[in-house]
Amino acid sequence: MRNCPVPAYRPLLLPLSFACSLTSFSLEAAETGAPTLDTVVVTGNRGAEQRTVTTSPTPIDVVTGEQLRSVGKPSLLEALSKFIPSFNLPDRAGWDASGVVRSATLRGLTASHVLVLVNGKRRHTSATLNINGINSGAAPSDLDLIPVASIDHIEVLRDGAAAQYGSDAISGVINIILKQTTGGSSDTTLGQGYDGKRGTGQEALNYGFQVGEAGVLNVSLDTRYQERDNKAGSNGYSAHYYPQADGSPDPREADASHHTYKGYGLPRSQLADAGYNLDLPLSDALTLYSFSTVATRENNDGQNFRLPSGRNTITTGPNGYPDGYSPYWLVNETDFQSAFGAKGDNFGGWAWDLSSTYGRNYAKQRTYNNQNPSLGENTPNKFTSGIYIADQLTSNLDLKNSYEIGLAKPMDVAFGFEHRRESYETRAGSEASYIDGGYVFPAGHPRAGQRPDPGAQVTNGITPEDAQKVSRNSVASYIDLGFYPVEQWYVGVAGRYEHYNEGVGGTRSGKLSTRYEFNPVFSVRGSVSNGFRAPSLANQIFTARSTGFDTINGVYQSYNYVILPVDSAGAQALGAEALKPERSTNFSLGFALTPSEDLSLTVDGYVINLRDRLVLSERFQGPGVAALLDGIGVPATAGAQYFTNGANTRTSGVDVVGNYRQNLNRYGTVKWTAALNYNHTQILSVNDTPEQLTALGNFQLMGRQSRALITKTSPSSKMIFAADWGISDFDVNLRLTRYGTYTEVNSSSDPSLDREYSAKWITDLDVAYALSKQLTVAVGAQNLFDKYPDHIGVSNSSFGDNWGSYSPFGFTGGYYYTRLQYAF
Repeated sequence: MRNCPVPAYRPLLLPLSFACSLTSFSLEAAETGAPTLDTVVVTGNRGAEQRTVTTSPTPIDVVTGEQLRSVGKPSLLEALSKFIPSFNLPDRAGWDASGVVRSATLRGLTASHVLVLVNGKRRHTSATLNINGINSGAAPSDLDLIPVASIDHIEVLRDGAAAQYGSDAISGVINIILKQTTGGSSDTTLGQGYDGKRGTGQEALNYGFQVGEAGVLNVSLDTRYQERDNKAGSNGYSAHYYPQADGSPDPREADASHHTYKGYGLPRSQLADAGYNLDLPLSDALTLYSFSTVATRENNDGQNFRLPSGRNTITTGPNGYPDGYSPYWLVNETDFQSAFGAKGDNFGGWAWDLSSTYGRNYAKQRTYNNQNPSLGENTPNKFTSGIYIADQLTSNLDLKNSYEIGLAKPMDVAFGFEHRRESYETRAGSEASYIDGGYVFPAGHPRAGQRPDPGAQVTNGITPEDAQKVSRNSVASYIDLGFYPVEQWYVGVAGRYEHYNEGVGGTRSGKLSTRYEFNPVFSVRGSVSNGFRAPSLANQIFTARSTGFDTINGVYQSYNYVILPVDSAGAQALGAEALKPERSTNFSLGFALTPSEDLSLTVDGYVINLRDRLVLSERFQGPGVAALLDGIGVPATAGAQYFTNGANTRTSGVDVVGNYRQNLNRYGTVKWTAALNYNHTQILSVNDTPEQLTALGNFQLMGRQSRALITKTSPSSKMIFAADWGISDFDVNLRLTRYGTYTEVNSSSDPSLDREYSAKWITDLDVAYALSKQLTVAVGAQNLFDKYPDHIGVSNSSFGDNWGSYSPFGFTGGYYYTRLQYAF
């Protein structure tokens, strides 16, 4: 890395604790000596004026592709969480599909409140809906299905932007900018956990071709794999494995394994994705462009052990498991997005951009090493549980111009139109995955005369009656104005009207943003806006019959529960109502301090009021619920849930970010970096429990655990301190991240079983050496000192003594890697 020239004004070196700095740098800018704070950003800016991180009226971060590729983990989500303080990625491994398609939070809100763009165009969402934990109800855009090698940089707008971009942009916008360069690179990364598990590998290739005189076609290919890890402890069972009909002990009990959960950790994952980005100028006034990504992924996650003594275990026959069994859950995905467009600046003096983008995510869910116990000895061991498909077609026309109206600067005018068609489909699983075979345990069996539950374990298949396909259209128009009443004062006003043909109806969003520059060093900025999120189609029709576990009559065993579509007879009988859009009001106020091109400090406070927040209800279970559901055609179901607009919430916090770059002359250059986010969410009100539920028992629409998932389970703060030291041919990156306290609330009514997890410091280190101009080798470690969350202190019947379920930095310990980069 080259040393940067000393600026005319050079501030004194600040202590690391005060050198609050931007969590992102432009590698090209650093190497050429250009000011890193002058990187132009486009997210949140519909007008023609160029803005930078510090001149933007709303807070925004930039993370370069080089930073992402240097993290050493084959996951874009994990890489982003290393650089953005208000971006958290809670670990949720071992919980069915929710541990497979990971979801992040931004500013304390869920993944469904973050809009994802690629080159400024809306990205489609995943077909896999999260139904467990902090992100329940979210079907996010899956960033991990975009080739990391194709990314030039990522802009993260930390402010509501529904008036500019529409639904979902409540807590912010993530805009992934693809490469548009020639030349090529190869990145090979191999890694492994300190315990010898969790082996990972990634090969990322990128190459850009010149097309014609001025066009560029940039293509990328990523292949990745990740081995399974499992941190489950002993379950603590005593003599429940092999009960004899006469009550005598079985000698096999002494050798039975009590580490019975197979998915408390990371799943096995294999991924291949590719993409291209084409920019083709045909004349000075017309440019054609296109970009696409395509990916295929298989995730394989272990599940809970089924005891040989359980009422849902077949121990005899060709497909029986005499010693019990642990099913495995497979999710096979095919995903692609393609965009085509044209742009120019000759439409009556207006710059214009016309485009269409289509995306589709196809997810087939399967299980193996499994049983449908109601089929008895005829049960298969492999099942297709169902297929989920989400697709989206979005077309946009955007126009912008500037006008002299007698103010300090020309007024930017931008307006546009959007049409979006979305659909969501659930397809039936294989017949054996949902059928009730009517098997009765025979005489002589310890459970003689009893009937096991119907359907495959882990998850019953989707029945033909439950399979659905829904779609909707929305049309929108927006206008965005930016002007300067005086030279130092910028004012932005945006408005958007959007209408849905199904359910949501019309919505109106507005935003007022402003920035006042007292002098070149100090400016203040703020915004106020309202926004909305239309309930996803998946929220409306998603259904899944899953397996829960509890100790029933002294024996640990499984039972079935179901997530019901909101409009189904079962959900209606339990008080479900049609879903409404979530509506938000956002406030932001802050300042930017830029004493020189090498030093910046930004502080932004925010408040987000969210009305009609969509949540997954409590699990209602008991004899009354089971009898009601059985009477309307939902048999053998011990409990049920559904999605509902359950609460009004307020999220408040502050982001502090900055940048200080120090030239040490012959000792190289150090980029001191630091960032802080403090965040707090409170529930303002909870909707009343429906009469249908109160008539069945002491139920709450949202109980202790549902409320805690909103208010307590995310860390209260996150701090990042880092130093990037470039000297000669070495580049050393040291990053310290502190995750604040968080609480996991037990599903029971006993607060003594709750657990508060203490704050933890996580250290990451990366050391790179340039063997030549083209070849660089690096070694590094994440979680260098092998930190784990606190032991939960309350033994879980599946995991044993464990580290909880929502650690923001995982519970698989330290990880080391080596990376080889070649530029050509």
